[in-house]
Amino acid sequence: MYKLAIFDFDGTLVDSTPGIIDVMKVVVDEYQFEEGILEEWRHLVGVPLPKQMEIIFPDRDEDFHLEVANRYRAIYDTMAIEICPPFPHMKPLLRNLKDAGVVVTIASSKRSNLVQVVIDHHDLNDYFAMVVGAQEVTHHKPHPESVHVTVAKLDIPHEHTIVIGDSTFDLDMARNAGVDAIGVTTGVHTKEMLERSDPTHIVEDLVAVEKIILNGKNGKSV
Repeated sequence: MYKLAIFDFDGTLVDSTPGIIDVMKVVVDEYQFEEGILEEWRHLVGVPLPKQMEIIFPDRDEDFHLEVANRYRAIYDTMAIEICPPFPHMKPLLRNLKDAGVVVTIASSKRSNLVQVVIDHHDLNDYFAMVVGAQEVTHHKPHPESVHVTVAKLDIPHEHTIVIGDSTFDLDMARNAGVDAIGVTTGVHTKEMLERSDPTHIVEDLVAVEKIILNGKNGKSV
């Protein structure tokens, strides 16, 4: 059994991907961006918003990146709870991990206050030992800082830690940190995309995630 489970948030614990893409579409339509921008943007879910803008619009200046990011945030912030419904089995998963003594945390590329809003709304505070969001680290996914900060704070060795995420950014973060990882095919990245990051496991839902955390360790089959 793993002692520490570090979960991504969007597309992993909550089914927020459709809502996020809807907000992106509003912004794309408002700015009348060229065809193809939405498709490029949707694959960057899991990257901090300012970095998304830099990737999509490399020839535009920082002021433009900030303008578009702030417009996205203005729309998203009013809908954070509405567009972040828990995935099936999310609450039983958290309860079962807690009962088994597994420490659970979140490492997200979004602002931690928005993660906290959803946690508060669903009365989940008792299940999470800490939340590491965009403001809590200098280097974001796929950099391993979020993992290193978490294991250091909780004093749990890397070898007893596993990362769970729906994107290559999560899985690359785990690999860069030297910890095991579970890829879940519930977000914007396909199984084929996740395989490129060579995670320890790839599964389809949180039921399978729970089984691995409680019964597997360091790549052993469950």
